[in-house]
Amino acid sequence: MQNKDTLADTTTSKQSLNHNQLPLVVGVDLGGTQIRTAVLRGPTLLSRVSLMTGKNPSPGRIIPRVYTAIQEALGKAGTTIEQIAGIGIAAPGPLDSKTGVVFTPPNMADWDHVPLRDLFTEHFHIPIFVENDANAGGLGEHMFGAGRGCNNIVYLTISTGIGGGVIIDGKLLEGVSGTAGELGHMTIDWHGERCPCGNIGCLEYIASGTSIARKANEAIHAGEGIELLTFARTMLQHSTTVPDPSALPTQGHDPATVELRFPPEETDDTSLGSETGDEQQEEHLHVNARTVALAAESGIPLARAIIQNAAEAIGVGLVNIIHCFNPEI
Repeated sequence: MQNKDTLADTTTSKQSLNHNQLPLVVGVDLGGTQIRTAVLRGPTLLSRVSLMTGKNPSPGRIIPRVYTAIQEALGKAGTTIEQIAGIGIAAPGPLDSKTGVVFTPPNMADWDHVPLRDLFTEHFHIPIFVENDANAGGLGEHMFGAGRGCNNIVYLTISTGIGGGVIIDGKLLEGVSGTAGELGHMTIDWHGERCPCGNIGCLEYIASGTSIARKANEAIHAGEGIELLTFARTMLQHSTTVPDPSALPTQGHDPATVELRFPPEETDDTSLGSETGDEQQEEHLHVNARTVALAAESGIPLARAIIQNAAEAIGVGLVNIIHCFNPEI
């Protein structure tokens, strides 16, 4: 991840990059469901290690695990921390990228003004850069991916939460406090429910993977999702395992504009992918967003309605984004 002080104009720099001359760096994607670490040279991936965030991702539990995952990724790449130029951490917002402090991400419990940059600096003693995860994704696409050659792009990621990265005239749009581009927290339904961020009817609270799962489980607990519950139990009994998205091939993947992921969830309840399914566990069956998506593909009405509602909200959000930013991609 680059220091944003050098991002005044990325167009010229990215055209002149010789990837073999770029330094080794470590990237960390700190997500609400999964954490990914990788060693890279420019856009070339040398190694990566993934782990589940878990149901209670407190800083005291997660940060030491990230330290370990970084060391594992370094070992897989055949290098050491002494050879690394810096570590870039993509973390859920809101955060202050200048100080590296993560404030209160709605999907990360107990993360309240965590000095992420300082903690990693004290541990590794190399330069650390912290950026909003969607901003980092937008910069990555602008520099190396589908946004190359474009100076006005909007990157929207839809996963555990929903985030946005906006680049206007080749520059990352940050706003006065660094929190511009929180597209997941635009109001889509003025009469909707209150989002954990405090706003009403947020896109994230309607259409994220977390929200899709929440709506499905609320319906099941209300006795309205028998067919969906039966579908989930059938998958559980057959030990159907959803592949880890980080293990899927990336060639040909075009994540620009919308990146839609429903990662498997690690919870205290039985969820899709578990190898056990006795009656006691089935009473606590937790249907995640992947299960809902697969059930929708199978034609189950409740699942189709939940996915349709999310898709409509995303469509409204995209129209708003196009009108506000007039992006090339």
